[in-house]
Amino acid sequence: MANSTNSSDDSASTYELLSEVVSKWNALHDRSNIPDFLYHYTTFDGLHNILKEQSLRATFSGTLNDGSEWEFGKSVIRKYPVPERISQKLAPPPSMVIPPPEAMFVTCFCEASNLLSMWRSYTEQGGGFCLGFYGPELDKLQRDDLIVGSFAARLVKMYYGDKPSPQMEQLLGCCGHSMAEWVLENMIKHQGFQEEQEWRLIVPDPPASLMSFHSGNASIKASVEIRNHHGDGKLPLKKIVYGPTLRNDTALAKTLSWMLDKYGYGDVAVNASEIPYRL
Repeated sequence: MANSTNSSDDSASTYELLSEVVSKWNALHDRSNIPDFLYHYTTFDGLHNILKEQSLRATFSGTLNDGSEWEFGKSVIRKYPVPERISQKLAPPPSMVIPPPEAMFVTCFCEASNLLSMWRSYTEQGGGFCLGFYGPELDKLQRDDLIVGSFAARLVKMYYGDKPSPQMEQLLGCCGHSMAEWVLENMIKHQGFQEEQEWRLIVPDPPASLMSFHSGNASIKASVEIRNHHGDGKLPLKKIVYGPTLRNDTALAKTLSWMLDKYGYGDVAVNASEIPYRL
C-alpha cells in the first residue's frame, strides 16, 4: 500500500518523473485532442457527494470492477522486453534511482454520454446519472495536501489491446526505466472494455492520512478526494444526463435543479437519457 513516510523531496521527484512519462504518452496520442466533454457515470449517492464535497473520488485501482487489469497491463508490457544494451544505457546512476509508486488511485471517465453498457454497470441499472465535465479542466484537479501546480494527478487516455502499440514501444525505447513501465501498465485494458473509451485521472501513492474507506463489492475500497484548488473551487461540471430508468418528468428535473442551485452549479444543463431502456 501507499507509504506515507516518504519525504516531500522524494515525493516531488517521483511525481516529476511520472508527469514526464505521462506527458510523453499523451503527446504520442495527440494530447491536444482531449475531448471537450468526458463523462462519469454514477449513482445518486455519487452525484450528491460530488456536489456536496466539491470533489471527485479517486479509488485504489486494485479494488475496481476489474481488479486484474493491472496484471493484464504487466503481461502486455512483458511482451516488449527492453534490450539489455539499451536498458543499461538508459539506466540512471544508482544514487538517482527512484522506485515507481506502489499503488495507483483512479477516477474513470468515458467519452460517450449515453452508453447503455455504462448505464447498466455503474448507475444501478440506469437509475443514476452521467456527469459531463469539461475535459481539459480535469487535468488541473489535485489532491488536498499538494500545492497548486504540483504533479500528483494526471489525466490519461487508456489503451486497449493485448500487445504493445508502436507508441508504447517508442515510449519504452526512449524512457526505458521502471517508472515508464509502471505508468504504461496502468494505462492498458483488455480490448473487451474498448467500448468504454476510457480516460482516467491517476493519483500515485497518496498518503494513508488522506484516505477514506468504504465497503465495496466483496472488498474494502480506499480512496482520496481530488479537487479544483483554483479560483472558486468548483469542479468543471457542465451537464448532467439522468438515467433511462428514472422518471422523465418535471418533478425530477425541478428537484435536480434545486440540488444544483444549492451547491453552486445552477448553470449546469440537465437532460434525460434518450435510450428507451426500462427494467
